This record gives sequence, C-alpha cells and structure tokens, in this order.
Amino acid sequence: MALILIADDDELVVEVVRAALSARGHIVGALNDGAPVREVVELKRPDLVILDCSMPGLPGIEALRQVRASKISYLTPVLMLTGRRSKADEEIAIRAGADDYLRKPFDPDQLVAHVEALLATNLQ
Repeated sequence: MALILIADDDELVVEVVRAALSARGHIVGALNDGAPVREVVELKRPDLVILDCSMPGLPGIEALRQVRASKISYLTPVLMLTGRRSKADEEIAIRAGADDYLRKPFDPDQLVAHVEALLATNLQ
C-alpha cells in the first residue's frame, strides 16, 4: 500500500486514477491545481506524485520543479500523466525531473503498471 498524490484539474481523470489505484490497495489524495503540490508533498510525504502538465494556477512542470528543488521531497517519484503528446514535451518533463511519462488517454491497467514499477524502483 502506498500514499499517492494526483494533481489534475480533470475530475474524471482523477476518479479513474483513484479507482484503479485504490483497487490495488493504494490511498489516493487529489488536488485540482499545481500551486499547492510542493506544500502538500512536504507535509504528507506521499510515496508517489502524479502530475498533469496543464493545470490552472501552476502548471505541472513547474510543480515538478518545485518538488525537485525541495530538500524534503526531491527524491519523491513523479509520474507525468498528460494530454501533451509530443516527444519534445516528454523530454522537457524528463529533464525537469519526471521519473516517468504517460499520455492521456490511458488504460487504467497501464497506469497501474507504471505506478507499481515506480514504487518498486523507489523501494530498492
């Protein structure tokens, strides 16, 4: 069981992610804006963060940069889950510190596989 934080402004995506990961025994918290991500990550210390690139307030890439800049959360695994489909967008996210990148629309089983792989890698 892991504590997972998702930041995405699409309520349907959040519910699909929550259902898929909760079915595997994980606890999923959600934000609809990137602005509070760093503060919540530092306070709650989730095992994994899932970020959308395009959100109101603070874009996911900027939230990712803040997580990586924090002495508390810089090692927290981050999965970008986004509608941005270009290879350039993926490269920007990876360079900013994302551990993985998954494009929307996504298969919930594929999401679970990505999450489980990141969690397993982080435990080693």
